[in-house]
Amino acid sequence: MAPRLLSLLTLIESALSQNESPSVAKGRPRRTVNFHKGLARLSFNDGSGAILLQGFTLADGQICVKAMLEWAGALKPGVQSVYPKEDFNWSGAAHRIAEAWMDGPPPEEAVMATSSSRESGEGDLAAAG
Repeated sequence: MAPRLLSLLTLIESALSQNESPSVAKGRPRRTVNFHKGLARLSFNDGSGAILLQGFTLADGQICVKAMLEWAGALKPGVQSVYPKEDFNWSGAAHRIAEAWMDGPPPEEAVMATSSSRESGEGDLAAAG
């Protein structure tokens, strides 16, 4: 079952519209799809960020769709992974991705703590892990 990236983008956009996301309220987002590479991008017109989807097959043959959530000004993107099985609920997956987008970027304290421990030389083993 190959993921239909454009269909998933539509479901995500619909979920954002239903939840009255400010990013969608300012106009229809731009879509870019590269079917050959298995990539799709939903860029918001208000400059608040984008949602990038990548569809691929894992080494064991399982299909995966990775959603990278990028917010303007955020240091770290959010990531959601989808592993569809038979009779998979794509709408539910789209709602989870939309909710993660609306929740916003990860807390900056965690990003700052990680970068400060690397500067002091602590956590080098964890960074390589």
